[in-house]
Amino acid sequence: MFEPNDDRLWARVRATINQFLTGVWRSGALMGTTPEEAFFIKCDRSTMTQDDIDNGRLICIIGIAPVKPAEFVRFRIAQWQGGSAATE
Repeated sequence: MFEPNDDRLWARVRATINQFLTGVWRSGALMGTTPEEAFFIKCDRSTMTQDDIDNGRLICIIGIAPVKPAEFVRFRIAQWQGGSAATE
């Protein structure tokens, strides 16, 4: 909230989520023989418009392949100034 909404912030967000999901994958909760097969994280200019960035919205798209059900699940998580939202 108090940091510029830029490439450095997005890289830190991706790294934090990657670290968490790698641990989840290693515990056996996600499918795939590699982390790349188990989940993906997108948090960059492809997930946000310039209007989003200018208005303090950080939008991250995360996909995971849980062991059960055996399908890929995709989440879109966003934070706005003064609040947050999640969609499935």
